[in-house]
Amino acid sequence: MPPSPIAVFQRLSAAGAPAETPVLFGTVHVLGAGIGGLFAARVLSDHAERVVVIDPDAGEGDTGSAPRPGVPQGSQVHTLMPGGLRQLERWYPGATRQAEARGAVLPGPDRSVSYVDGVQQVGTPNVGFLICTRPFLEGLIRERTLGLPNVEPVTGRATGLVYDGQRVAAVRYSTGTGEAVRAGDFFVDATGRGSRMADWLQAGEWPRPRMERLDVDVRYVTAHFERSPDWTGPLSGITRYGPRSGSERFAGAAVNAVEDRRWAVMLASYGDDPQVSDVEGFRARCAGLPPVYREAVKGRPTGGPVPFRHPDNRWRHFEALDRFPARLVVTGEAVASFNPVYGQGMSSAMLHASCLSEYLRGAPDLDAPARHFFALQHVVAAAAWQTSATADAARLGLAGRPDTAPQRRTAWAMRHVMAAAVHDSRVVEAFRDVSFMLAHPATLLAPDLVRRAARANGVPEEEFDREYGPAT
Repeated sequence: MPPSPIAVFQRLSAAGAPAETPVLFGTVHVLGAGIGGLFAARVLSDHAERVVVIDPDAGEGDTGSAPRPGVPQGSQVHTLMPGGLRQLERWYPGATRQAEARGAVLPGPDRSVSYVDGVQQVGTPNVGFLICTRPFLEGLIRERTLGLPNVEPVTGRATGLVYDGQRVAAVRYSTGTGEAVRAGDFFVDATGRGSRMADWLQAGEWPRPRMERLDVDVRYVTAHFERSPDWTGPLSGITRYGPRSGSERFAGAAVNAVEDRRWAVMLASYGDDPQVSDVEGFRARCAGLPPVYREAVKGRPTGGPVPFRHPDNRWRHFEALDRFPARLVVTGEAVASFNPVYGQGMSSAMLHASCLSEYLRGAPDLDAPARHFFALQHVVAAAAWQTSATADAARLGLAGRPDTAPQRRTAWAMRHVMAAAVHDSRVVEAFRDVSFMLAHPATLLAPDLVRRAARANGVPEEEFDREYGPAT
């Protein structure tokens, strides 16, 4: 019997670095130098004599303040969730301390607040974020990765693959002077949401992956403000509104204390909700939010408002292809990208690196498709998709009615877990473990947890036994 998704997710989210990392390759190529590509390069540095990272911005190693052109969402608020923070320390020991020394902020449970439909959730001990701007974090990871002795950057844009029989043998990329071709032993596509991998596969007469898409049309606008040194309240805040909140267009907001004594504040809305375009409009919208938002926008503006639109969630199902070339994997947003309001994108990409590590440490047949890698990655992608896309589908009225006994049982359980995940500390902690990518969503269906949630919601025992007793 294959291991359960819960067990796989728990194994992949381990904190300790792997002990045995056999060298399998001479030269490997990573296409893309975002967070997914840099983490893949870090993992491959344990298994290859030489790791080449190809990206138009591959050589930028400082912790600058400007987003890279390849990261259009780079100006928006970013929060590294506890699951991602664990992966950061797993692959870059001491990076958290290094980030904090440079100005990043690590608010504990006592200085973080979250609101669901206007109600503040109770505090739990598993709250622990790394908050800074995206360029700051990405720059630190790039610096640590390119500082490895066997990792080298190459400035260029990947344009295609060269096949040799049933495997990938080389990558084509464009430079300022023309096109070049580099041969290698293994290849990782980490070129992000706009990946051309489906086209590259088709050009080599390989099947295209099916893309699952959910239109969400969520729009963000972020502004930065000076932060007062006298503020003693929360340093991080998240506000979300669900499909039954009565807020059909306003999706929520986020506020973080970031480096250089600044606040980063983001407002999110759906569809045609009018976005604010100036500081005064931004402040007016924040006036109706919890106190930390009003505090954050009091200071002198230092940047923005900057808009960004996320039209849809995407999931390319490479794991379902019946044919796929050997010595090739795809990672990060080139596989799946989610509504950023749930904050799981960076953590998911980091966990994909742990999938790659487990695959390479498992004595793989490198001349066969990397099916074990894609199976592991599917567990991670499905967990994030279930958390984010399920909520989006419910808001859009696309979720559908549960029409089988198991579906009705699950729906009943999740309804009560969600209701209790505001005021019951144990249920809130379990729900946050899933949101923070520390645990698989299926853990929320544990009978003891569902029973506790039902009791917290005042459900009689006989109703629990009838609706969520032992499955038959």
